[in-house]
Amino acid sequence: MTALRCTQKLLTAMKVAPSAPPVPGANRLGDWSLNLLHTRPKLVVAVSEHDRLGLVLEAAPYATLPQRFIEAVLVQLLAIGVPPDVARRECDAMQSLTLTATTPYPNRLSLQANLKDYAWQVEWMMADSESLAAINARLADYIVSINGKLEFPWKFVLNRLAAQRGRMGGA
Repeated sequence: MTALRCTQKLLTAMKVAPSAPPVPGANRLGDWSLNLLHTRPKLVVAVSEHDRLGLVLEAAPYATLPQRFIEAVLVQLLAIGVPPDVARRECDAMQSLTLTATTPYPNRLSLQANLKDYAWQVEWMMADSESLAAINARLADYIVSINGKLEFPWKFVLNRLAAQRGRMGGA
């Protein structure tokens, strides 16, 4: 089970009440923090808890956002070079998703800073009429700091998922 930690702005737009945060799931990238951007069209920017991988997808229709989010994660993982079997395993491990609030939890302030940075980047790229695929590719190349180490999110993700693959005997 994976938590989609949504800002109040996004929860209000989705017309849902936040659930209690779930027990950490089996996925390797951790929970995700999501925020609504009032662009045209409205977008949702998301950041993974452990590796700060960012992605963006259209907000509407809100009823299908969780399902479309999983699909967007799969596309982003494949785009950064994660092998298809490992990418699908990660997305399968994220099921089922729980919509919860961005309330106090470990890494909250750091994640919120990343959400703000990514939102600014997305708004800037949208002004240049970039496609969502191009924006997602650039977000994966946006340097972040985790535990004092500067790196590209795609490298953090590949390292984390490669470690998982190695423990599974290269499967």
